[in-house]
Amino acid sequence: MEYESFFNIEQEPFSNVPDPRFFFSGPEHAKPFLRIMYSAQRMKGLVVLTGVAGTGKTTLSRKILASLLNEKEYLPGILVLTRNDYPEQWLTSKIAELLQIKNSSGEKNIIQLISQKLFELKDIGRKPIIIIDEANKLQSDANLEELRSILNIEHEEQKLITFILCGMPILRELVNRNESLRQRIAYIISLKAMSKSSSLDYVKHRLKIAGAHDEIFTDDALEEIYRWSKGKPRIINSICDNALLEAVLLQKKPITGEIVDLASESLGLVSEPESE
Repeated sequence: MEYESFFNIEQEPFSNVPDPRFFFSGPEHAKPFLRIMYSAQRMKGLVVLTGVAGTGKTTLSRKILASLLNEKEYLPGILVLTRNDYPEQWLTSKIAELLQIKNSSGEKNIIQLISQKLFELKDIGRKPIIIIDEANKLQSDANLEELRSILNIEHEEQKLITFILCGMPILRELVNRNESLRQRIAYIISLKAMSKSSSLDYVKHRLKIAGAHDEIFTDDALEEIYRWSKGKPRIINSICDNALLEAVLLQKKPITGEIVDLASESLGLVSEPESE
C-alpha cells in the first residue's frame, strides 16, 4: 500500500537506506562532516567516528563518500564489514582493491604494492581516502596491525592515505589496543542523538526533499516523534514511516500525536515521559 499519493509526496521520505540526498546538516552532524572533510583535505591519516546504534554514522559516511567522489583530487572507497573474524591479509587485500591495484590477490609483498601505489598517487596529486564502516568488527589484533602497517607508509611532506573508521563506541577500545595505531589518530568524533529542535527540523527536511508540500505531521505529532525516538535518526525514520502507513489505513491526515503513538507502539518502542 502506497502512502505517497495519499499525502501527495513524490518519494519515500523516511527510508533507512543511507541516501546522501537526505543528509540533514543539523549541528549534530554538520560539524563532524566538516571535520572529516577537513581531515581528508589535509590527509590527516586516521579519523575515528563513533556513535551508538541509530545516530546516523552510516548516513554520514555515505554523505562523505558522495562528497569525495565529486572532487577529482580524491580516490575514495568504502569497505563495509559484516562479521567479526577476518583472516590475516584480508583487510590489506581489500584496501589494495580499493586503491585499484590489480592482481594483488595472494601476493606476499602486498604492502610493498600498496606503498608503490600510494607514492604514485601522490605524484599525480590524488588523495586516497578509505572509509571503513562497522569498523568495530575489526576485533583481530592482526587486522589492526594491517591498518597500522599501511598508515606507516608515509612521505616526509604528508600522509599518503587517510582512513575514516566508523563504528560503535567500542571501536575506541579496539584501536587503543594497538598503541602505535592509537598514536596516529588525528580526530576522535562522537555522534550523539539529536536535540528536540534538530529532530523536528530533521523530519521537516526529509519531507521537503521527498517533495511534500502540505502539512504531514501536526505539532503534537512531531513532539511525540521526538519523545519516542529520543533523537535517534534511524528510529525517527521508522516511526515516521510507520505513522504514514497507519494514517493511510485510518484514512486520516494530517498525522496526529495519537497516530504516532500507535505507530511507535507497533514497533515495540518504550515510551518514557519527558522530564519536567
